[in-house]
Amino acid sequence: MLATQQAHLLRLASRLRALSGDYLNRESESAGPSYPIQNADAIVSHIEVNDAHGVGILLKRLFSGQSGLISIRSRDYYGGRQEFGEIALRLTHESSSRDAVFSKVLLALGDATVKRILCVPYFADDARTAIALKEIYGIPMCTWLMDDQNIFAGGIPDQLMRELLQKSRLRLAISAEMREAYQQKYGLPIWWLPPLVPDHFIAREIVPLPEGTPKASVMIGNIWSARWKRALCQAVEEAGLRLTWFCNEFHSGAGPSAQHLANGLIEVRAPLAEPELVALLRNSWFAVVPTGTLDKGDDRENLTRLSLPSRLVYICATSQLPILVLGSPESAAASFVRKFGLGIVCPYDGSSLRRAARTLLDPENNLAFRRNALAVGPFFSDCNADEWIWRSLAEGQPVNFQYEQLLASRRPSPAVSD
Repeated sequence: MLATQQAHLLRLASRLRALSGDYLNRESESAGPSYPIQNADAIVSHIEVNDAHGVGILLKRLFSGQSGLISIRSRDYYGGRQEFGEIALRLTHESSSRDAVFSKVLLALGDATVKRILCVPYFADDARTAIALKEIYGIPMCTWLMDDQNIFAGGIPDQLMRELLQKSRLRLAISAEMREAYQQKYGLPIWWLPPLVPDHFIAREIVPLPEGTPKASVMIGNIWSARWKRALCQAVEEAGLRLTWFCNEFHSGAGPSAQHLANGLIEVRAPLAEPELVALLRNSWFAVVPTGTLDKGDDRENLTRLSLPSRLVYICATSQLPILVLGSPESAAASFVRKFGLGIVCPYDGSSLRRAARTLLDPENNLAFRRNALAVGPFFSDCNADEWIWRSLAEGQPVNFQYEQLLASRRPSPAVSD
């Protein structure tokens, strides 16, 4: 009763402060839901949740079946195209004081109430909003680290990240490297939760080698560095490799009007609907995944070292397609592929790329990588993943250790012939 009265008084006080201090610009940000939701789940992330980027795809995949969701973001990158949540709010705090942040959050939620929080932080405002929700309502919070914005990038200051992690009952990281780096820095237990894949698309029997089609290589998803794209084009030209790239134009790295790159060797196409994409992957010979080089010129070191591209897990689980990682062998992408014996890692070098492609185009080698993918792919199913997260949050640790056990396992790369 006292907690309810305190929340009510805080809500009234915040409204008075907001009216006098003009904390909320109603033309550019959400100023309260049109109708209240009680005991909602709040999911705080950086930008619009849609199918144009990996975080959006994953959140939609895991939680779209839930009712009573409030989605809160800090910024718009896609013209406000939000495809998630019963109520969607955009809250930007900039230089606001802590009191003003709390007031803004209360005013935005209006008469809605929240029972638990999942925060996927990228901007400092994401962390500030999540902390405010947790403190206002006295509810449990899970933080899922998908992008590094604190160790190799400076998007979230140490003090704010420490408060966010300390106040989270459950802490998750999308890669083993992310988990280790943040555990070491902040001294708090963090658990591995990788990107997950729609259960109905997972291949549970060996996907046979394509027959009667060219030995095609594909690439899917965005490239987040212009430098990676240049290195990719140069290596592909030197190797004489033909590649079809299915990507979102806006953040692909290809540019909005590009249809061919690398003197026509890379054909750029629009993304496919998921059933068509899975069919394409299963009818291809290998997939190329560019990453950073971890040299002085790497302009996205945080991604290279700590981020696990969701497309790696997706390719492995849905099609068993062997993967060729271009870039540093110390990258998170390379580590994942080596750990589970899913393919080959090689530098941005034409001759190395040519040799790697030849290895993957050998039927015996290709099938060996597919068998490894078959062995681990089903463990990345999204079946009941939302329930796993919420039950683990209630317990303060994983309700079972299926992902930790998978991480502890290792499948040796098959002996391949050139």
